[in-house]
Amino acid sequence: MTFVLFCSFNVSAQEDVLPTTDKKRLDFAKTYFEVGGNVLPSFTGKRLSGNELTSFKHPETINTTLYWGGFHFWGHAEFYVSFPLRQFNLKSNEETDVEFTHYTVTGARFLPWAYREKRLRPYVGIGWSALDFKQVVRPDEDQPKLEKNFTWTADAGILYGYKNFTARLGVNYYPDNVWNYPISKTEFQKIKTPNFSLQLGLLYAMDLTKDNGDPAINKRWNSYPEVSSLGLNASSFGDFFAAVGPSVSFSLASSEYNDSEYPYLNKKQASGGYFDIALGYQFNTANMFTAVSFRNPKFEQQAYGTRQTIKKTSVALETAKFLTDYTGFAPFIGLNVAYDHIKYSEITDEGSKKLTFGKVEPGITFGWDIVPGKSEEYLILRTNLRWYPFSSFEVDGKKFNFNQLEYNLIQLVFYPERFLRSKKNIFK
Repeated sequence: MTFVLFCSFNVSAQEDVLPTTDKKRLDFAKTYFEVGGNVLPSFTGKRLSGNELTSFKHPETINTTLYWGGFHFWGHAEFYVSFPLRQFNLKSNEETDVEFTHYTVTGARFLPWAYREKRLRPYVGIGWSALDFKQVVRPDEDQPKLEKNFTWTADAGILYGYKNFTARLGVNYYPDNVWNYPISKTEFQKIKTPNFSLQLGLLYAMDLTKDNGDPAINKRWNSYPEVSSLGLNASSFGDFFAAVGPSVSFSLASSEYNDSEYPYLNKKQASGGYFDIALGYQFNTANMFTAVSFRNPKFEQQAYGTRQTIKKTSVALETAKFLTDYTGFAPFIGLNVAYDHIKYSEITDEGSKKLTFGKVEPGITFGWDIVPGKSEEYLILRTNLRWYPFSSFEVDGKKFNFNQLEYNLIQLVFYPERFLRSKKNIFK
């Protein structure tokens, strides 16, 4: 999971395998965007017809997906994330429908032979993924959408590249494909979704870092040691920064309250997308930063007449230390303390419930920066993860346990003082 950082390292790739003695910092990786489709075979669903259990066939589907990733380690590795776009059923059915969604939170692939233009290149990979599954039985259409928020998937395939484009043919494998699905409020049935899909994709690679227009800067950045301090040759003690980026949150523990009152809802929940906004100061020479961050995730689920919503507004103060800089990848780890304002609402056939909580939560911060130019760059990409192992509240005397993980995929970090120095040619 740690090395997903490289998926946003915007540097160009070599056309051939570079000799070990000539592996330069700015040849380490390239970034890409990919549009693809995953073809899933049909599978058997289950439903109640009156009081009788019946089986039926869900159709084959094509799930379109956007990937953001890159080739790294001079063409021997690939790191990526994925965002589902739209699902198409290959056969329509007026009585039933299915939703099956696959998100890759962090994926990594290994290429035994380094990526090279006009060559077939095989790969194998593994990913930390999230899966959503819902079967719709009309006319109600109020069945639950179940989520597997922390599961592993695997894939293998081949690539063929020409100039900036690369075609992909692969197979994805989903080992955790059994769902204990509630076909009513009180009855559950085992349903097996497909454990593999065929993947087709076309990606476009970009060269951004080397297009800075100054060969002298490229030469200086390439001269940095492969492993060194992030603050090496820093021209200032520190710099202020502002940052913003898309995020999602996952609960890593089951809720005692839902287990008892609403077993047909998800045991663990995932939020919708939201923005992580931060203001902070980076101590360049000390290789650390401190920041105040704002997040407002919303968790929402609905099934069989029950609607449950959790809105969290959180402000966190954090301090983190950079461990090293490896070819532009700078991991960090630290501590934070957050104040959470939580609004819980519940609507059922029997009535409604609204509760408000305010809590202070200690947490752990970890992540990485993408910094080809160390402390010279005024615009960088950062990935943040914050873990709150004690996050919880109580509803009717029963514990609602979050054990929450916040995943800020890519945050754009801007340093105004570095920007002003660059305009004055201080770095040159």
